Amino acid sequence: MQLTQVQAEAEASLQILQAIGQGDFGIAADEAKPRVMNISMYCYKSFAVRGFHALARECGVEVVSVFFKETGDNNHKQVTPAETALLLELIRDFAPEVITFSVMACYVPATREVVSAIKAATDAPIVIGGKFPTISPTDALAFANFACKGEGELPFITICERLRAGRDLTNIQGLWYLDTDGNPVDMGQARLFENIDDIPFQSVGEPGLYFIEDDQITTEDPELQNPQIWVMAGRGCVYLCSYCVNSLLIPMNRGNGRFIRMRSPDSIIDEIVALREKQPNARAVSFNDEVFGVFDDWTEEFCRKYKERVGLPFLCELIPKLIKPHNIELLADAGLTELHFGIQSGSDDIRNVVLKRPGNNAEMIEKAEMLVRYGVKPEYDLILGNPFDTVEVMEETIDLLLALPRPMFLDTFKLSYFPYYPLTMRALEAGHISEQDVTYEAIADAVMYNYFFIPKVSSDRKDTLEAAIYLLSWDSVITRALAAATRKGRIPLVGGIVGILAVMRYQQTFGRNRTLNNLRRLYLGMQMVFRGDLKLLFSKVQNVLLRPT
Repeated sequence: MQLTQVQAEAEASLQILQAIGQGDFGIAADEAKPRVMNISMYCYKSFAVRGFHALARECGVEVVSVFFKETGDNNHKQVTPAETALLLELIRDFAPEVITFSVMACYVPATREVVSAIKAATDAPIVIGGKFPTISPTDALAFANFACKGEGELPFITICERLRAGRDLTNIQGLWYLDTDGNPVDMGQARLFENIDDIPFQSVGEPGLYFIEDDQITTEDPELQNPQIWVMAGRGCVYLCSYCVNSLLIPMNRGNGRFIRMRSPDSIIDEIVALREKQPNARAVSFNDEVFGVFDDWTEEFCRKYKERVGLPFLCELIPKLIKPHNIELLADAGLTELHFGIQSGSDDIRNVVLKRPGNNAEMIEKAEMLVRYGVKPEYDLILGNPFDTVEVMEETIDLLLALPRPMFLDTFKLSYFPYYPLTMRALEAGHISEQDVTYEAIADAVMYNYFFIPKVSSDRKDTLEAAIYLLSWDSVITRALAAATRKGRIPLVGGIVGILAVMRYQQTFGRNRTLNNLRRLYLGMQMVFRGDLKLLFSKVQNVLLRPT
């Protein structure tokens, strides 16, 4: 079957990516070098933008990547006129021929504001990429020239080749746009290429990286001082959790190629070794993907080579259902010290039926105890503020948390409603939220300023139970006793004390109260000394001292 021009161009981009992966791609000295600017909204660590910066350089493109604003802990800072002016000055100096953005739904209002200012200063086309346009490209086209649906590497390569040839960006697979009548042109999405080893390593501390925050611009990459090396070992997930973007991405990509893909152990370790040379303060490695350590043969090869060539402690995340004793034993021996463990709800019914997440409470306890036996610290994730939770669900959640092995490491997130997600649609149908709650402005307000759960002092039984759960993160004999007493509900005064302490803990964590922070650190340090866990204490002290200011 003869390929269409769009398909042929996409295939040519795949061949370029493969050539880059093999080190065989290059351009002639007299060929044009297009100028591309990439912008990451509110994410200095952005794997996407750091990856595209490296990819652009491999494609023979002059590239500048701007990390515009950083993610804040429950308190992102708004874009200021001075910061927009700094960005516009950089655009005028560099004169990009195309500007790409990586955007999540919660940053749409801020991005819309920045794009409006950019359009007044340059005619360069604006391409929006990331989860936001992948889920709804037509929403992105309300303020951008192009919206990238799906993975962006192949469309990005095609963009670079089009610029080199002096052609426009219409009719590129995966790149939606508006026709002359203002109607969206559906360009589908790029295929999922299987060999992700071909993607260049992320750019860290390289020329052309700019960081804008607090009315200042700098080329000093904060990752160079990060005590953790952040990498991704793979792409994709096997589950359709209703509150997660994968519940939309997995169905969207059926028939479009393999969704779950792992880099080879050699590729990952080569990147870690390269980053370790750039990050002299690195004391650990963080793997940020959903299927790390799941595949047996891959895990065996990775663990053997990681011990030989890296040897740093590392952490990862896994759905408890995927945790297997054989692989955890190998990973722990190779250096795994911490595993992020998604509980999300203490109710099997809420977890399985509402959140569409597998696993039961008995399995949670079993997997957590197994991790502890192998010397791996489980760090539990839990969603609060769920309108489907009842008082009984909160009581069941406290029971589960008190049954998990100590020490307790618990992160509590607030349920957020992103457009088109199955859980959002269910909440709308149940009347728990309205259409107004899922506008991009409402999402920005909900996620940028209270992404983590915020407890409150309340006489409402459910609020008090949630505050008790939040307080369990302090993991002391006293707070566990208070949580148990709140669960029983026999002494009303306890609920008030729990609410006050939970609010204090929130202020200590997110309120930047230095006195509370230092008292908390002293208390935790004394606990570690009494337990004889001096190695963990030393590691924590190092992280605090080496943390960028």
